[in-house]
Amino acid sequence: MVSENNTKGQKLFVVDCMLGKLARYLRIMGYDTVYQSYYPDKKLNNLVMEGRILITKNQKTARAYSHSIFIDSDCVKNQLRYIDNRLGLKLDPKRWLSRCLLCNSTLMKAESESARKNVPDFVFSNYLEQIFYCQSCKKFYWPGTHRDNMLERLRDWGLKSL
Repeated sequence: MVSENNTKGQKLFVVDCMLGKLARYLRIMGYDTVYQSYYPDKKLNNLVMEGRILITKNQKTARAYSHSIFIDSDCVKNQLRYIDNRLGLKLDPKRWLSRCLLCNSTLMKAESESARKNVPDFVFSNYLEQIFYCQSCKKFYWPGTHRDNMLERLRDWGLKSL
C-alpha cells in the first residue's frame, strides 16, 4: 500500500500534468501537492524520491514508480474518492485552505498594512483576521462565496471533515 508521509505524518503528493483540477482540490484540502504543466527529465523521479506519492493518468508512469496511484477517471469527485479509498485521506478542516492554490506554499496570516493595500475595502473591514497571504506568489486569500463553494463541493462529494 502507498503511504508516504512527511515528518508531520501528512501525505505528500506529486500530480502529473493531466490532473490539474485534482491537484487544486488536494491543495484546497491542505495537502502538500506539487503540480506542474510539464516536468523536466528526472523531476518526477526526484519528487518521488523525496517521499511524494505520484498520482498519474499514465499507466506506464504509474508502473515505473512503486509509490504511485493510477487514476483512470476524468471526474475530480471520483478521483478524490479513489485516493481516499486507497490512502485514507485525513479530512481535517483546520488544514483546509491552508495552502496557496497556485504555487502550493503554506499561507500566512496577512499583515494589516499589506492587506489594506491589496484587498478590497469591504474585505479588509469585514475579514481582517481571516485574510491570508502567499509569500511565494504574493496572492491574498479571504473568505467569500468562491471559498464557500469549494468547501460545499467537497462536502457534496462525500469528503466531509472530521
